Amino acid sequence: MVVRGMSLAHSFPVAIVEEPVAFNQDLKALVLDDDVDAEYILRWLQANQSRLLLLATEASHGTKRIPTGDLLATSIFLPQLPEQREIAKALADVNDLLEALEAMIAKKQAIKRGAIQQLLTGSIRLPGFGGNWESVSLGKTVSIKNGATPNTRISAYWNGSIPWCTPTDITDLPGKYLFTTERRITPEGLSSCSASFVPAGALLLCSRATIGEIKVAASPVCTNQGIKSLVCRDGVHSEFLYYLIVTLKQQMIQRASGSTFLEIGKHDIASIDVELPSYDEQHAISAVLSDMDTEIDLLERRHARTCGVRQGMLQQLLTGRVRLTNTRGSVEREQATDAVSRKHNWQFDEAVVISVLARNFGTDRYPLGRMRYTKLLYLFRRYKEGRAEGYLKKAAGPYKPRTRYGGPERIAVEKKYIRQHKRGKYQGFVAASYIREAIEYFDKWYGTDALQWLEQFRYKKNDELELLTTVDMAAEELRTAGKEVSVENVKDVILGHREWKAKMDRRIFADANVSRAIEDGRTLFAVGSERDTA
Repeated sequence: MVVRGMSLAHSFPVAIVEEPVAFNQDLKALVLDDDVDAEYILRWLQANQSRLLLLATEASHGTKRIPTGDLLATSIFLPQLPEQREIAKALADVNDLLEALEAMIAKKQAIKRGAIQQLLTGSIRLPGFGGNWESVSLGKTVSIKNGATPNTRISAYWNGSIPWCTPTDITDLPGKYLFTTERRITPEGLSSCSASFVPAGALLLCSRATIGEIKVAASPVCTNQGIKSLVCRDGVHSEFLYYLIVTLKQQMIQRASGSTFLEIGKHDIASIDVELPSYDEQHAISAVLSDMDTEIDLLERRHARTCGVRQGMLQQLLTGRVRLTNTRGSVEREQATDAVSRKHNWQFDEAVVISVLARNFGTDRYPLGRMRYTKLLYLFRRYKEGRAEGYLKKAAGPYKPRTRYGGPERIAVEKKYIRQHKRGKYQGFVAASYIREAIEYFDKWYGTDALQWLEQFRYKKNDELELLTTVDMAAEELRTAGKEVSVENVKDVILGHREWKAKMDRRIFADANVSRAIEDGRTLFAVGSERDTA
């Protein structure tokens, strides 16, 4: 018989021992009958720690012990041996999945720490960037605003509509962005304490107690006096500065002072020296780090969901409320659930993809325009599905009017995944307060590889995207007709359409560029045959 040991000190850990062992008085050995599965009992004991604790009595040296008689009298649900094994296997599968997710999260976090150390110091530069970084004080990069608190004893100042946050909102809520606040004030409360809004994109820095904790405001917000709001000046990217300030936490703590509680003042914050690259390089670095954050966030969300699945399985399977006859494990069930969840209409699918594109390729300074997201969406469909349906030949290249007028844009805006934004001559879409929900759908349906693939187009000009998508759409038309994909035939397709023919007068559609676009399309989408010649 296999010896099982269960510690009765502290938190009652339990394990299976595969060979005979000696043990002291802090353990009990459960020697099971042949028709009882050890893994099943192990899972039951792990799931019923609170029940075991109720059985425990205080021992003389302060530890908890379970009397043997009470343990033996405990009743459990015990199905036939085959079902025990199936239940144990299902629970083992979900445990394996959790361990794999935990290992992946730890790996991604280590990669991010290395990237922060290298990218934010300029020791490694992203492709396409060079030149020296500028050494400046934080005070040159931001304007720093104090917060204030309305009188808490005057009820008319509270329960209003104006978001107002404290350091607790910064430290207790997960993620990089502050989307919500615990308390809200009224306009009277706002004016009574001379508080003022700071805009979306402002950095909310804890300057008391939890010094150095920071979030990015997802919408305009007011703060109390425990927060210093940093509003970026022109030429400073707020997400880049967020990541940079995260690395300065220890320096800020060292500069803090005070007798009642430690606090760092505006002058001490403003005098910290930092190194800044160009705005475009700041944007590129923050995009890389933000993508890493998104991957980690999605893994952590999946881990949390899986923990919920495991808890439900423990409650249902180990009590007999749900019975198993055959199972291939929770991993297969999760995949089946994901397959069912993909049964949604195309408008919502398109809304999710547009929203994630706006999140990854749009900023407050350069919102994602409709022309650009249309081309990225076309490339995304070609990459993931092999075809891009519903696109018409319009002056700016492939265009899908149903995306704008058929529901997807409206859905994305109404669900607050994206919002319209204008800055100077630039107008388009940026992420809104509920973008995380869209990201979660996208990850479930498509994974993260598509976004990584789309990264190669981040710094492509709109003309380049127009060339690539136009040539690819023409090449697909030729392939469907069984014709040779060549420069001349692609040009004939373009010249043969009244809205496209004017393209051939532009330098970007010169023969050499069309030839290059044909080759790029073959490489990007793994298409072509012996009939494809440039």
